[in-house]
Amino acid sequence: MTIPTLSYPTRQLLWVSDIHLDQAKDGEKQRFLSELKCARYDAVLVTGDISTAAQLVGHLTGISHACGTRPVFFTTGNHDFYGSSFSDVDRAVADLCNRHRNLVSLGHGEIVELSPRTAIVGHRGWCDGKAGAGERSKVSSPDRYAIDDFRNLSRTGYFSKLRSLGEESAAYFRRVLPRALNRYGTVLIGTHFSPFTQALKHGGIPCDWDRQPYFSNRSAGNAIVGISRNFPGRKIEVFAGHSHCIAEFSLSSNLEIRVAGARRGFPSFQPIITIN
Repeated sequence: MTIPTLSYPTRQLLWVSDIHLDQAKDGEKQRFLSELKCARYDAVLVTGDISTAAQLVGHLTGISHACGTRPVFFTTGNHDFYGSSFSDVDRAVADLCNRHRNLVSLGHGEIVELSPRTAIVGHRGWCDGKAGAGERSKVSSPDRYAIDDFRNLSRTGYFSKLRSLGEESAAYFRRVLPRALNRYGTVLIGTHFSPFTQALKHGGIPCDWDRQPYFSNRSAGNAIVGISRNFPGRKIEVFAGHSHCIAEFSLSSNLEIRVAGARRGFPSFQPIITIN
């Protein structure tokens, strides 16, 4: 995997997550896109759950047009694969990014320079089924029935697939994140599932053990923590979504996470991120 560096000078980074445009009425979608067009920012970070598979390309196209020439760095979330498979959605997203040059899908080895001191890397990640009650969880995830790759798997096979997806993202961060930290004082990470259970909420309260397996990516979290310890003079800021509950947590002096809040049917912006 090559690791290219892309340069997009950015001072004001607009963060968007879990907008679920497929669940928003036309008026709410148009309001969101109009605000996206008129707001003052230099680039956008989207941390997943934009739509569902059937409408994802159309909704990303609308976002691309609203942003004009401003870049959109994005990861997909679990809902973006609903009604399809990983391979088909990934192929459609890659084709779309080739046609809309301001769309930048994170997770392909790139390090995006936002300033001489700050860069962003990202990967969609996935819940790895390891947190909380793990495979003993008494609840299930709708992902298992909504995404083609999971539908014919037994419960054991499903959790095995989750572990594989989590480990895939962990391996990615082990490859890319140290290279970014060697060059930049601050590295932002965009991902969909929180890598850290300390920042997990569900319904406004700490996420219970039965739901944690479907809300957290411990594999990626362990990788990021380990890397952060090797770079004590550098800062890592993780931006995630999925839970729809605002949360912030500092794991150490150089590692912190923010999780986006969201309300289905009413897509909105998160606070502007100021880049130094």
